[in-house]
Amino acid sequence: MKNKKLLFVTTRLFWPTDSGRKLSLYYYCKGIHEKYNCDIYIYSFLESGQTEEDIEEKPEFIKEVRLADSISKREKIHNLLLKTMLSRKWPIQCSLYFSEQNAEHIKKYCDEIQPDYIFTDMIRTSMYYDSFKHTQALKVLDMDDLLSARYERQLHAQYKSNISGQYAGKLPGFIIKLINNQIVRNAILKLERNLTVKAEIHYSKLYDKVIFVSDVETAYLNSKVPGKAVTIPVGINTVPEIELTGEPEGNLLSYVGNLKVAANVDTLHWIISDILPKIQHDVRFMVIGKCPDDIRSKYKDKSNIIFTGRVDNLVEYVRKSQIFLSPILYGTGIKTKILEAMSMEVPVVTNDIGAEGIMARDGKELWIRNDSATIAEQVDYLLDHYDEAVSVAEVGRELVEKKYEWNNIYKEFGKFFK
Repeated sequence: MKNKKLLFVTTRLFWPTDSGRKLSLYYYCKGIHEKYNCDIYIYSFLESGQTEEDIEEKPEFIKEVRLADSISKREKIHNLLLKTMLSRKWPIQCSLYFSEQNAEHIKKYCDEIQPDYIFTDMIRTSMYYDSFKHTQALKVLDMDDLLSARYERQLHAQYKSNISGQYAGKLPGFIIKLINNQIVRNAILKLERNLTVKAEIHYSKLYDKVIFVSDVETAYLNSKVPGKAVTIPVGINTVPEIELTGEPEGNLLSYVGNLKVAANVDTLHWIISDILPKIQHDVRFMVIGKCPDDIRSKYKDKSNIIFTGRVDNLVEYVRKSQIFLSPILYGTGIKTKILEAMSMEVPVVTNDIGAEGIMARDGKELWIRNDSATIAEQVDYLLDHYDEAVSVAEVGRELVEKKYEWNNIYKEFGKFFK
């Protein structure tokens, strides 16, 4: 029987899997290929640091990769002025990812391979719909999470760092300087929130289906556009029991995050500034993940803060800690880092945002506290009652094995692939 074809328009090459979104894209495509006999074709933009040579490292389950043309500064400014500022049609992120040349390339690619399914990656590639609306393919917008809700939370967050984030490499230099001003930053966040809300509804009506990782976002969108959204949770590969070795170091807490991402930077600042000083135990705090020099320098005088940088074996480092401390200041969707720590059988303390979308209960599989004082109190309690912490962590691992293993998640794609 001839394989079906899936074309995925992505915002980045998703290998190596060094971020939550890349991990999702990698395993989505792997599972669709292996479980549903689909050949996977990728039309991808490059994120900062990626090059054309990275195609050579593509996973074997990818049939072909074609790179999007880079978008000129002139076209980005044209899009921002016309599509974002004047017509209020597109969020900033859509303006930064669109070019007429790429639209034409995607159209020709579709005509060439005649895919049975077309997926687009997040709201920022949704506007390429016009390039394949003429096809008979099932058209799926993989929204991942509700970015408008994330921006709303970011607007009201206590800490807000650089909002350009991964778009810094796509923005003209004068715009990056402009948005460092706090008043301008808040105005841009409000604009992006409003335009993203509009785009999420508009493009959801055009596509056949929309994917979210969390039931919370699915329910919201279906209240606006009935029947369009489905939930396909993010999954993980549960850490094998044989790797759950070693004893944790006393009073060591851990946190995982790419510190080139604004939400992680702001969360880290919240933890270090407001939560750690309220903890009565003499704790050390290990920060695992990519870390720019300016952030290391900012906390260089705090001897209890340990920056590891990116590590090859995440399990080895997280398992050293007695508690995985990961409240989330703002964000949406399921947080892969929470699931991973649970699978490592490390006690997790988070907040409502961190636990959102995960079928875990406070005090049963992890702990959920929402302000600095109660988070600190919970950490102190668990350090004093560590047997209880370990027992709950064991139940948390069982939940992840049952609900969030990739092999279980793949069954959800049966909603699209027969």
